[in-house]
Amino acid sequence: MSVSRDAKEVKVIPRRFSTAKEPSTNEQNSEAHVKFRAHEAHRPHAGLDASRASTGVVWCSEHAYEHGFLDHPEEWANLGQGAPEVEDDIEGCFERPHTINVSMSGREYGPTAGIKPLRHAVANLYNEHHRQGKDSKYTWENVCIVPGGRAGLIRIAAVLGQAYLAFFMPDYTAYNEMLSLFRNFSTIPIPLSRADKYQIHPAKIAEEVARGTSVILTSNPRNPTGRMIVKPELAEIQDICRDRVTLIMDEFYCGYNYTTDCDGSVVSAADNVEDVDRDDVIIIDGLTKRFRLPGWRVAWVVGPKEFISAIGSCGSYLDGGTNVPFQEAAVSMLEPTKVRNEMKALQSHFRDKRDYVMGRLRKMGFNLPYTPDSTFYLWLNLEQLPEGVNDGLNFFNACLEEKVIVVPGIFFDLNPSKRRDLFDSPCHHYVRLSYGPRMDVLERGLDAIERIVKK
Repeated sequence: MSVSRDAKEVKVIPRRFSTAKEPSTNEQNSEAHVKFRAHEAHRPHAGLDASRASTGVVWCSEHAYEHGFLDHPEEWANLGQGAPEVEDDIEGCFERPHTINVSMSGREYGPTAGIKPLRHAVANLYNEHHRQGKDSKYTWENVCIVPGGRAGLIRIAAVLGQAYLAFFMPDYTAYNEMLSLFRNFSTIPIPLSRADKYQIHPAKIAEEVARGTSVILTSNPRNPTGRMIVKPELAEIQDICRDRVTLIMDEFYCGYNYTTDCDGSVVSAADNVEDVDRDDVIIIDGLTKRFRLPGWRVAWVVGPKEFISAIGSCGSYLDGGTNVPFQEAAVSMLEPTKVRNEMKALQSHFRDKRDYVMGRLRKMGFNLPYTPDSTFYLWLNLEQLPEGVNDGLNFFNACLEEKVIVVPGIFFDLNPSKRRDLFDSPCHHYVRLSYGPRMDVLERGLDAIERIVKK
């Protein structure tokens, strides 16, 4: 199959790449499907792989721009962007800074591992919330400040040695690009089961360790399924990995925890670490999600000093380090009592939005097999809808016509080496729907989805 450069002229030469059933007429005639079925060997300009230029969420935004989203975003319901509402309207949450003081040191290059006061504040937060009563504590040397989660993941990947790196599907779309950029490790996909409600179990981890996996990367809480590994399973997984596997835990959504009646507590792998410098557990988090400051690009990596030293140093050639004035402004936000109160307010607010969205979708006839216990995402199965809108790409296109953005599920089917066909993907009939935006945006978006379903 070949696709011309002009998006308006799609020339299809039928070829059989898939082991699945033959595509329907609707899928064969869909411009979006044709683009994603283009075979690697038939792409123009072999020296350029433009598919690496964006993640799935960016792809969705670019197509929404073509429908007018960029010109009038206030008319749209963006249920695709992986960001929470950033306004100061959530009852009980502290007001975000409206101005940033730029000190003299803020004018200088900052250390690529981050400024010491913020590294100390992060270590103190983890010790207060996750290391009480434990002999081994984090220090500022166990923390590296990075300019956002993606930059942190890239730094971690850069310092890994030769290894089999296992990852789960579905998971965060940006992992796909990160895993395809580096050649110092080989990636091993581990599909999660819909019948098992996309949960990771210790037995699955033990299987990976037994076959020689030495690095495991996962989000917890999980994007896009809204599931979370909690005790005792999380502690058991870490015990299986101890001294055998480097465990990379993306905990950006850890504040959105609905398993403890919104008491402000946060589930973290830091709870189960025995020795902060010996246990190969690397945690990444930041201000982006649970502090609702995605534009600040302030995040951190917590782990053994040896890892942190390497991760801090490689920032000198990868990204240059994090904005210093924003680091200085972040220090006071991480006072442990303040954070606990913030998490209480956050959890109550987003749990209410989750329940509202699920209630609306169930009334429309959607089958929701489980209630997400974390994040602000729903992993929505479309198979029960009529053909034409019962797969992620076509549903996405139908949503654009109603000024709504969702993310097709195939973007979460991590496929770094492009070895699988679209129609073999278990995520083909899913979209990720976010209840991160304000309630009025959710209402507008769900009204539009209801119109699509009724059509």
